[in-house]
Amino acid sequence: MRVLTYFGLLLTLAAAPAFAQSAAPAPGKTYRLGFSQIVDHPALNATRAGFLEGLKAAGFIEGKNLTFEHLDAQGDVANARNIAEKFAAEKVDLMAPCTTPNVQAAIRVTRGTNIPVAFGCVTNPVESGILTSLDKPTGTNVSGIYGIPPVAKMFDLVQALYPKAKVVATIYNPSESNSVTLNALNKAEAIKRGMTWAEIQITSSAEVLVAAQALVGRADTMLMPQDNTIASAFDAIVRVARGAKIPLFSYDTTAVERGAIAAYAQNQHQAGIDWARDVAVPILLGKPPGEVMPVAYKAFDLLLNSTAADAAGITLPAELTKSAIRVFKN
Repeated sequence: MRVLTYFGLLLTLAAAPAFAQSAAPAPGKTYRLGFSQIVDHPALNATRAGFLEGLKAAGFIEGKNLTFEHLDAQGDVANARNIAEKFAAEKVDLMAPCTTPNVQAAIRVTRGTNIPVAFGCVTNPVESGILTSLDKPTGTNVSGIYGIPPVAKMFDLVQALYPKAKVVATIYNPSESNSVTLNALNKAEAIKRGMTWAEIQITSSAEVLVAAQALVGRADTMLMPQDNTIASAFDAIVRVARGAKIPLFSYDTTAVERGAIAAYAQNQHQAGIDWARDVAVPILLGKPPGEVMPVAYKAFDLLLNSTAADAAGITLPAELTKSAIRVFKN
């Protein structure tokens, strides 16, 4: 494990653990797995790719002994429910819903059945009603992987790069429970540090541009959540932030390539691998979901964008740049 510090910023980059396999898929059996996500999103797609990689490493190979059906709810909660009902009707061996709305739909549809659910892409499964506890087996047909973003470290990063930050602002969709949870944590952290937290709620991607424009003159820094609605219109936020020279940060690592200055968050691909290895594979091999402990994210990445930093008048310190997984220049 590498531990790097800069101006009090602690970045821990965990090495990906090796795959462990105690059993193998049943010879001659084809496993059916239904995977759903709320929208087509780079971070969610990276998680799905890692999930498939983790399954393959355990011997579950698409086209050989695995039928993997992936469906996108296109941002519609009703579609998420329809997808879950479809998978249930097909009697899949495992539902793997990604994002809280899809998980909640899968749980409602499978309640009282023997269809197991292995969830991912969830911030706090207890607050969202998915699990009753993180400390012991669920005792139900549900287990999964989750992770609360590293809020304190993200604020360390913001203050290290932009010490003048006084009013930090965000935009989020309150219908996304993950965003509500993260917003509350951000607000508490900002207040703790003597900063002002400003927020604008939106309900669709069409509102994002106007919301971003409303922050000009009101905030000196922007910090965006892992919010699916925001992700679908993130380019609009980038244009506004750069035009106004407002430093833009995000908890979504894929946002850095799109123009955010920095992000420190879970490695989405590795999260998918861990999800498959630690949760989905044991269930597919016969372990009851209620005996599979929920798993927290293990790997986190720092990503930087030097062009975005230059546009905001920020110089990226060499020590911090060296600690980044990747530095984009666009």
